[in-house]
Amino acid sequence: MLGIEKLLEKLLHRQNLPEEQREELDIKTKYVHGLLFYNTYFDQLAKALGRETICFIVGGWIRDRLLNRPIKNKVDVDFVVTSDPFEIVRKFQKILGRGDIFRFEKEKDVATIIFYEGDTRYRFDFAFMDISDILNSPELDFYDKEKAIIERIEEDLLKRDFTVNAMAVVFDDALGMGASQTVLFDPSGGLEDLQKGLIRPVSLKNIEEDPVRILRGYRIAQQLDFEIDRDFEKWIRKNPDIVINSPKERMRDEILKIFDGDNSYQMIEKIISDKVFQRIVPEIEEMAKIGKTGQFHKFPLLKHSLKTVEYMEEILKKKS
Repeated sequence: MLGIEKLLEKLLHRQNLPEEQREELDIKTKYVHGLLFYNTYFDQLAKALGRETICFIVGGWIRDRLLNRPIKNKVDVDFVVTSDPFEIVRKFQKILGRGDIFRFEKEKDVATIIFYEGDTRYRFDFAFMDISDILNSPELDFYDKEKAIIERIEEDLLKRDFTVNAMAVVFDDALGMGASQTVLFDPSGGLEDLQKGLIRPVSLKNIEEDPVRILRGYRIAQQLDFEIDRDFEKWIRKNPDIVINSPKERMRDEILKIFDGDNSYQMIEKIISDKVFQRIVPEIEEMAKIGKTGQFHKFPLLKHSLKTVEYMEEILKKKS
């Protein structure tokens, strides 16, 4: 791992010193135990990464393990790597002896491998982080290069959607035999927002650049039973039209995930009250104008439709 562990040791050593003796570092650090993030397939992945690749685990896997959420039949892990992600997934596929490889365009080009163990589906996504300019710079000594690499991953995290998804740990520190206390990279305060049960954007600029993140915010709040940051929700209500700039297929996917989750009725009602759903489904505006119709309708049309979703959820819960 190009010796980056030496800088991590320095950070961890700094934690144990009295505040007045700590060296000033422009890296926002917190400390967790790496074993918390371990998965049995990481040992095989380590072989595919090789010694020259720096790998960070990022995003939802970090969030969910910090929350100690139960691992069900879908395991999704995001990685940021400093070598060709497609070469990594090909090597990993060969080591596993199975799996399908895909190319996905998220915020950046992503190499994905999907494989199964019994009924459990695993999806590992790999995004590339270029550090060649750092490694090849004659002006940086070894320590400066290590520090610049960590600053680069923090820059990557600050481009993400929500603070609870903008945390990372070094992959090597999450391996079973070598797992130990390690640095949690959290430049936007995601750990504090996890503790508050809050969905807060890293920045509004990041939302404007990819407005489908608004729907993703609602979906994550529903999934985790979190609250949406009040300032963010006020901003959404002032800018509901921004969501229509998103690709339709991505909006569709987020909405279907909301309907597939628990208590979708409540979240759909919130999205409507924030004036977002009407921008995606304009017919809702007309539905909202129609009151109770006929003796069998207890509610105005829109409320009646939402209640139908609520009652269907209750029926499905009883059957499951």
